[in-house]
Amino acid sequence: MNKTNRMVDTLRRIAPFFGLVGAALLLPGCYAGVDDDVAYYPSAGFIATEQPVFYEGHASYWYNGHWVYRDGGGRWGYYHSEPGYLAARRGGGPGGFQRRTYERPAAPRSGPRR
Repeated sequence: MNKTNRMVDTLRRIAPFFGLVGAALLLPGCYAGVDDDVAYYPSAGFIATEQPVFYEGHASYWYNGHWVYRDGGGRWGYYHSEPGYLAARRGGGPGGFQRRTYERPAAPRSGPRR
């Protein structure tokens, strides 16, 4: 086997390795950039008990320190800065809203307190 054939044979053996390394280095930069963190958006139970505020044509909810909404495609989104209308509604005073609670109040405790 001459020197050229050995070199070609060696390149054929190591070329897949370099291809995998190149793919591993280049592909992590490709990803979908949608905020679909399930823990961040409200559950169905929260939506069922929370009164929505309608803003910009969709129901918005105050959840985890942000106003969140569902767009026309069913995906969740949130406002990066709080719109003035929603800030006024969040107040809870006149014109605002209060969260409904369906829990029974705690029974009064009897006996001496410590």
